[in-house]
Amino acid sequence: MRQGCGHLVLPTQDRTETKRGDRRLESLAAVRAALGRLRGADSVGELLNRATIELCRSCGFDRAVVFRVTNGEMIAESAHFEGDPQWAKDFVELGRIVRPQLNELLIETDMIRHHRPVLVADPANDPRSFKPLVDAVKTRSYVAAPIMPGGRVIGMVHADHYVSGKDVDELDLEMIWTFAEGFGYAVDRTILVERLEAETAHMQQMADTANALIAELRSADLVIGPSEPETGNGEANGKRMRERFDRVPPEELEALLTRRELEVLELMASGASNAEIAQLLSIAVGTVKSHVKHILRKLRAANRAEAVSRYFRLTLVRG
Repeated sequence: MRQGCGHLVLPTQDRTETKRGDRRLESLAAVRAALGRLRGADSVGELLNRATIELCRSCGFDRAVVFRVTNGEMIAESAHFEGDPQWAKDFVELGRIVRPQLNELLIETDMIRHHRPVLVADPANDPRSFKPLVDAVKTRSYVAAPIMPGGRVIGMVHADHYVSGKDVDELDLEMIWTFAEGFGYAVDRTILVERLEAETAHMQQMADTANALIAELRSADLVIGPSEPETGNGEANGKRMRERFDRVPPEELEALLTRRELEVLELMASGASNAEIAQLLSIAVGTVKSHVKHILRKLRAANRAEAVSRYFRLTLVRG
Protein backbone atom coordinates (compact mmCIF):
# COMPACT_ATOMS: atom_id res chain seq x y z
CA MET A 1 0.00 0.00 0.00
CA ARG A 2 1.37 3.44 -0.88
CA GLN A 3 0.11 6.99 -0.82
CA GLY A 4 0.46 9.38 -3.72
CA CYS A 5 -1.02 12.78 -4.55
CA GLY A 6 -3.15 12.61 -1.44
CA HIS A 7 -4.87 9.31 -2.49
CA LEU A 8 -4.58 5.87 -1.00
CA VAL A 9 -3.41 3.41 -3.66
CA LEU A 10 -3.97 -0.32 -3.06
CA PRO A 11 -1.66 -2.99 -4.47
CA THR A 12 -2.92 -4.79 -7.57
CA GLN A 13 -3.73 -7.97 -5.62
CA ASP A 14 -5.73 -6.03 -3.03
CA ARG A 15 -7.67 -4.21 -5.75
CA THR A 16 -8.46 -7.54 -7.39
CA GLU A 17 -9.69 -8.98 -4.11
CA THR A 18 -11.83 -5.91 -3.51
CA LYS A 19 -13.41 -6.18 -6.94
CA ARG A 20 -14.03 -9.89 -6.41
CA GLY A 21 -15.67 -9.17 -3.07
CA ASP A 22 -17.84 -6.44 -4.59
CA ARG A 23 -18.90 -8.74 -7.40
CA ARG A 24 -19.75 -11.48 -4.92
CA LEU A 25 -21.96 -9.15 -2.88
CA GLU A 26 -23.71 -7.91 -6.03
CA SER A 27 -24.26 -11.48 -7.21
CA LEU A 28 -25.74 -12.64 -3.93
CA ALA A 29 -27.99 -9.58 -3.84
CA ALA A 30 -29.18 -10.48 -7.36
CA VAL A 31 -29.96 -14.04 -6.23
CA ARG A 32 -31.97 -12.81 -3.27
CA ALA A 33 -33.92 -10.45 -5.52
CA ALA A 34 -34.60 -13.27 -8.02
CA LEU A 35 -35.87 -15.57 -5.29
CA GLY A 36 -38.05 -12.78 -3.92
CA ARG A 37 -39.75 -12.38 -7.30
CA LEU A 38 -40.56 -16.10 -7.39
CA ARG A 39 -42.79 -15.83 -4.33
CA GLY A 40 -45.73 -14.67 -6.43
CA ALA A 41 -45.90 -17.92 -8.44
CA ASP A 42 -49.33 -19.57 -8.18
CA SER A 43 -48.29 -23.09 -9.23
CA VAL A 44 -45.27 -25.33 -9.48
CA GLY A 45 -45.38 -25.11 -13.29
CA GLU A 46 -45.25 -21.32 -13.19
CA LEU A 47 -42.48 -21.47 -10.60
CA LEU A 48 -40.35 -23.72 -12.84
CA ASN A 49 -40.75 -21.45 -15.86
CA ARG A 50 -40.01 -18.28 -13.93
CA ALA A 51 -36.95 -19.81 -12.23
CA THR A 52 -35.03 -20.21 -15.49
CA ILE A 53 -35.95 -16.68 -16.56
CA GLU A 54 -34.78 -15.21 -13.25
CA LEU A 55 -31.49 -17.12 -13.41
CA CYS A 56 -30.75 -15.47 -16.75
CA ARG A 57 -32.15 -11.98 -16.35
CA SER A 58 -31.34 -11.43 -12.68
CA CYS A 59 -28.32 -13.64 -12.02
CA GLY A 60 -26.36 -12.98 -15.20
CA PHE A 61 -26.55 -16.36 -16.93
CA ASP A 62 -27.37 -16.69 -20.64
CA ARG A 63 -29.15 -20.03 -20.46
CA ALA A 64 -30.74 -22.04 -17.66
CA VAL A 65 -32.49 -25.41 -17.49
CA VAL A 66 -34.44 -27.07 -14.68
CA PHE A 67 -34.49 -30.87 -14.58
CA ARG A 68 -36.78 -33.09 -12.54
CA VAL A 69 -35.25 -36.17 -10.90
CA THR A 70 -37.59 -39.17 -11.04
CA ASN A 71 -36.86 -42.90 -10.89
CA GLY A 72 -33.14 -42.36 -11.39
CA GLU A 73 -33.57 -40.16 -14.47
CA MET A 74 -33.06 -36.49 -15.34
CA ILE A 75 -36.12 -35.11 -17.14
CA ALA A 76 -36.15 -31.58 -18.57
CA GLU A 77 -38.97 -29.46 -17.16
CA SER A 78 -38.26 -25.88 -18.28
CA ALA A 79 -35.57 -23.86 -20.02
CA HIS A 80 -34.79 -20.27 -20.90
CA PHE A 81 -32.25 -19.34 -23.57
CA GLU A 82 -31.75 -15.59 -23.89
CA GLY A 83 -32.71 -14.48 -27.40
CA ASP A 84 -33.74 -17.93 -28.63
CA PRO A 85 -37.01 -19.22 -27.07
CA GLN A 86 -37.47 -21.81 -29.83
CA TRP A 87 -34.12 -23.41 -29.04
CA ALA A 88 -35.13 -23.60 -25.38
CA LYS A 89 -38.44 -25.21 -26.31
CA ASP A 90 -36.73 -27.74 -28.59
CA PHE A 91 -34.25 -28.60 -25.84
CA VAL A 92 -37.02 -29.29 -23.31
CA GLU A 93 -38.76 -31.57 -25.80
CA LEU A 94 -35.49 -33.40 -26.40
CA GLY A 95 -34.76 -33.58 -22.66
CA ARG A 96 -38.10 -35.27 -22.05
CA ILE A 97 -37.34 -37.96 -24.63
CA VAL A 98 -33.61 -38.43 -24.10
CA ARG A 99 -33.35 -38.91 -20.34
CA PRO A 100 -29.91 -39.28 -18.74
CA GLN A 101 -29.68 -42.16 -16.30
CA LEU A 102 -28.24 -41.16 -12.93
CA ASN A 103 -25.61 -43.89 -12.72
CA GLU A 104 -21.91 -43.96 -11.91
CA LEU A 105 -21.06 -42.75 -15.42
CA LEU A 106 -22.75 -39.37 -15.00
CA ILE A 107 -21.18 -36.39 -13.23
CA GLU A 108 -24.56 -35.24 -11.90
CA THR A 109 -24.76 -38.45 -9.88
CA ASP A 110 -21.93 -37.21 -7.65
CA MET A 111 -23.73 -33.91 -7.26
CA ILE A 112 -26.85 -35.67 -5.99
CA ARG A 113 -24.99 -38.14 -3.84
CA HIS A 114 -22.88 -35.53 -2.08
CA HIS A 115 -25.49 -32.73 -2.07
CA ARG A 116 -23.21 -30.14 -3.62
CA PRO A 117 -22.98 -28.13 -6.86
CA VAL A 118 -20.62 -28.98 -9.72
CA LEU A 119 -18.64 -26.94 -12.27
CA VAL A 120 -18.06 -28.76 -15.55
CA ALA A 121 -15.20 -26.93 -17.26
CA ASP A 122 -15.07 -28.91 -20.51
CA PRO A 123 -18.24 -30.96 -20.99
CA ALA A 124 -17.45 -31.78 -24.62
CA ASN A 125 -14.40 -33.78 -23.53
CA ASP A 126 -15.47 -34.79 -20.03
CA PRO A 127 -16.17 -38.56 -20.11
CA ARG A 128 -18.85 -38.20 -17.42
CA SER A 129 -21.00 -35.60 -19.19
CA PHE A 130 -24.12 -36.66 -21.08
CA LYS A 131 -23.09 -36.01 -24.67
CA PRO A 132 -26.54 -36.02 -26.39
CA LEU A 133 -27.69 -33.00 -24.34
CA VAL A 134 -24.25 -31.36 -24.25
CA ASP A 135 -24.07 -31.50 -28.05
CA ALA A 136 -27.64 -30.23 -28.37
CA VAL A 137 -26.86 -27.00 -26.48
CA LYS A 138 -23.17 -26.70 -27.55
CA THR A 139 -22.17 -25.59 -24.08
CA ARG A 140 -18.50 -24.77 -23.38
CA SER A 141 -18.84 -25.00 -19.60
CA TYR A 142 -21.69 -25.03 -17.14
CA VAL A 143 -22.56 -25.06 -13.46
CA ALA A 144 -25.25 -27.20 -11.86
CA ALA A 145 -26.78 -27.53 -8.39
CA PRO A 146 -29.32 -29.91 -6.81
CA ILE A 147 -32.81 -28.77 -5.80
CA MET A 148 -33.29 -30.44 -2.44
CA PRO A 149 -35.98 -29.15 -0.08
CA GLY A 150 -35.71 -30.91 3.25
CA GLY A 151 -32.55 -32.74 2.15
CA ARG A 152 -34.29 -34.80 -0.57
CA VAL A 153 -33.12 -34.17 -4.14
CA ILE A 154 -36.12 -33.60 -6.41
CA GLY A 155 -34.38 -31.88 -9.31
CA MET A 156 -31.42 -29.84 -10.47
CA VAL A 157 -30.70 -26.59 -12.26
CA HIS A 158 -28.02 -26.00 -14.93
CA ALA A 159 -26.75 -22.69 -16.32
CA ASP A 160 -24.00 -21.30 -18.57
CA HIS A 161 -22.74 -18.19 -20.42
CA TYR A 162 -23.18 -19.43 -24.00
CA VAL A 163 -24.15 -16.12 -25.62
CA SER A 164 -21.35 -14.07 -24.09
CA GLY A 165 -18.86 -16.86 -24.75
CA LYS A 166 -17.49 -16.76 -21.20
CA ASP A 167 -16.59 -19.76 -19.13
CA VAL A 168 -18.35 -20.23 -15.80
CA ASP A 169 -16.31 -19.67 -12.65
CA GLU A 170 -16.41 -20.28 -8.92
CA LEU A 171 -18.66 -17.29 -8.31
CA ASP A 172 -21.18 -18.70 -10.80
CA LEU A 173 -21.00 -21.96 -8.86
CA GLU A 174 -21.74 -20.15 -5.61
CA MET A 175 -24.61 -18.21 -7.19
CA ILE A 176 -26.40 -21.23 -8.63
CA TRP A 177 -25.95 -23.14 -5.37
CA THR A 178 -27.50 -20.31 -3.38
CA PHE A 179 -30.32 -19.97 -5.91
CA ALA A 180 -31.03 -23.74 -5.93
CA GLU A 181 -31.20 -23.83 -2.15
CA GLY A 182 -33.75 -21.00 -1.97
CA PHE A 183 -35.63 -22.34 -4.98
CA GLY A 184 -36.02 -25.73 -3.27
CA TYR A 185 -37.85 -24.10 -0.36
CA ALA A 186 -40.05 -22.17 -2.82
CA VAL A 187 -40.99 -25.41 -4.61
CA ASP A 188 -41.73 -27.15 -1.31
CA ARG A 189 -43.97 -24.30 -0.18
CA THR A 190 -45.83 -24.11 -3.51
CA ILE A 191 -46.47 -27.88 -3.53
CA LEU A 192 -47.85 -27.65 0.00
CA VAL A 193 -50.13 -24.75 -0.93
CA GLU A 194 -51.40 -26.61 -4.02
CA ARG A 195 -52.19 -29.70 -1.95
CA LEU A 196 -54.00 -27.67 0.69
CA GLU A 197 -56.05 -25.88 -1.97
CA ALA A 198 -56.94 -29.19 -3.65
CA GLU A 199 -57.96 -30.70 -0.31
CA THR A 200 -60.03 -27.62 0.53
CA ALA A 201 -61.78 -27.81 -2.85
CA HIS A 202 -62.45 -31.51 -2.31
CA MET A 203 -63.98 -30.89 1.11
CA GLN A 204 -66.06 -28.02 -0.27
CA GLN A 205 -67.33 -30.27 -3.05
CA MET A 206 -68.37 -32.91 -0.54
CA ALA A 207 -70.12 -30.26 1.56
CA ASP A 208 -71.95 -28.91 -1.51
CA THR A 209 -73.06 -32.43 -2.44
CA ALA A 210 -74.38 -33.07 1.06
CA ASN A 211 -76.17 -29.70 1.17
CA ALA A 212 -77.78 -30.31 -2.22
CA LEU A 213 -78.99 -33.73 -1.07
CA ILE A 214 -80.45 -32.30 2.13
CA ALA A 215 -82.15 -29.48 0.23
CA GLU A 216 -83.70 -31.89 -2.27
CA LEU A 217 -84.96 -34.21 0.46
CA ARG A 218 -86.47 -31.26 2.32
CA SER A 219 -88.24 -30.03 -0.79
CA ALA A 220 -89.67 -33.45 -1.69
CA ASP A 221 -93.45 -33.81 -1.47
CA LEU A 222 -94.59 -35.37 1.80
CA VAL A 223 -97.75 -37.50 1.84
CA ILE A 224 -99.63 -37.95 5.11
CA GLY A 225 -102.23 -40.66 5.09
CA PRO A 226 -102.85 -44.35 5.54
CA SER A 227 -100.26 -46.54 4.03
CA GLU A 228 -101.22 -48.69 1.09
CA PRO A 229 -101.77 -52.31 1.94
CA GLU A 230 -98.83 -54.48 1.11
CA THR A 231 -100.84 -56.84 -1.00
CA GLY A 232 -99.73 -58.60 -4.10
CA ASN A 233 -96.27 -59.75 -4.93
CA GLY A 234 -93.11 -58.02 -3.75
CA GLU A 235 -92.27 -56.70 -7.20
CA ALA A 236 -95.56 -54.73 -7.44
CA ASN A 237 -95.06 -53.29 -3.96
CA GLY A 238 -91.52 -52.22 -4.86
CA LYS A 239 -92.79 -50.52 -8.00
CA ARG A 240 -95.39 -48.51 -6.05
CA MET A 241 -92.71 -47.47 -3.56
CA ARG A 242 -90.44 -46.21 -6.35
CA GLU A 243 -93.30 -44.17 -7.84
CA ARG A 244 -93.64 -42.27 -4.56
CA PHE A 245 -90.31 -40.55 -5.14
CA ASP A 246 -90.61 -37.33 -7.10
CA ARG A 247 -88.97 -37.39 -10.56
CA VAL A 248 -87.32 -40.74 -10.06
CA PRO A 249 -87.34 -42.73 -13.33
CA PRO A 250 -88.67 -46.26 -13.13
CA GLU A 251 -85.60 -47.82 -14.83
CA GLU A 252 -82.84 -49.37 -12.80
CA LEU A 253 -79.44 -47.65 -12.70
CA GLU A 254 -77.84 -50.46 -14.68
CA ALA A 255 -80.37 -49.91 -17.47
CA LEU A 256 -79.75 -46.18 -17.48
CA LEU A 257 -75.96 -46.08 -17.25
CA THR A 258 -73.07 -48.06 -18.62
CA ARG A 259 -70.72 -49.92 -16.28
CA ARG A 260 -68.09 -47.18 -16.57
CA GLU A 261 -70.67 -44.44 -15.98
CA LEU A 262 -71.80 -46.26 -12.84
CA GLU A 263 -68.19 -46.35 -11.60
CA VAL A 264 -67.81 -42.63 -12.29
CA LEU A 265 -71.12 -41.84 -10.55
CA GLU A 266 -70.18 -43.87 -7.47
CA LEU A 267 -66.89 -41.96 -7.20
CA MET A 268 -68.75 -38.67 -7.70
CA ALA A 269 -70.99 -39.66 -4.80
CA SER A 270 -67.91 -40.24 -2.65
CA GLY A 271 -66.84 -36.64 -3.31
CA ALA A 272 -64.01 -37.36 -5.76
CA SER A 273 -63.05 -34.66 -8.27
CA ASN A 274 -62.66 -35.32 -12.01
CA ALA A 275 -58.89 -35.50 -11.62
CA GLU A 276 -59.17 -37.99 -8.76
CA ILE A 277 -61.68 -40.10 -10.70
CA ALA A 278 -59.35 -40.14 -13.70
CA GLN A 279 -56.48 -41.30 -11.51
CA LEU A 280 -58.50 -44.00 -9.77
CA LEU A 281 -59.92 -45.39 -13.03
CA SER A 282 -56.70 -44.85 -15.05
CA ILE A 283 -58.45 -42.77 -17.70
CA ALA A 284 -58.02 -39.23 -19.01
CA VAL A 285 -59.67 -36.26 -17.30
CA GLY A 286 -61.39 -35.44 -20.59
CA THR A 287 -62.92 -38.92 -20.63
CA VAL A 288 -64.22 -38.39 -17.09
CA LYS A 289 -65.83 -35.10 -18.14
CA SER A 290 -67.53 -36.88 -21.04
CA HIS A 291 -68.89 -39.58 -18.70
CA VAL A 292 -70.15 -36.92 -16.27
CA LYS A 293 -71.94 -35.15 -19.12
CA HIS A 294 -73.67 -38.39 -20.15
CA ILE A 295 -74.62 -39.15 -16.54
CA LEU A 296 -76.23 -35.72 -16.08
CA ARG A 297 -78.21 -36.15 -19.29
CA LYS A 298 -79.40 -39.67 -18.52
CA LEU A 299 -80.41 -38.82 -14.95
CA ARG A 300 -81.97 -35.53 -16.10
CA ALA A 301 -79.80 -33.70 -13.56
CA ALA A 302 -78.79 -30.06 -13.83
CA ASN A 303 -75.46 -30.49 -12.04
CA ARG A 304 -73.21 -32.96 -10.22
CA ALA A 305 -74.88 -32.42 -6.86
CA GLU A 306 -78.31 -33.20 -8.31
CA ALA A 307 -76.96 -36.30 -10.08
CA VAL A 308 -75.43 -37.56 -6.82
CA SER A 309 -78.67 -36.84 -4.99
CA ARG A 310 -80.66 -38.87 -7.49
CA TYR A 311 -78.06 -41.63 -7.30
CA PHE A 312 -78.55 -41.85 -3.54
CA ARG A 313 -82.34 -41.89 -3.94
CA LEU A 314 -82.28 -44.53 -6.66
CA THR A 315 -79.93 -46.80 -4.75
CA LEU A 316 -82.03 -46.25 -1.60
CA VAL A 317 -85.21 -47.27 -3.42
CA ARG A 318 -83.52 -50.19 -5.11
CA GLY A 319 -82.11 -51.34 -1.78
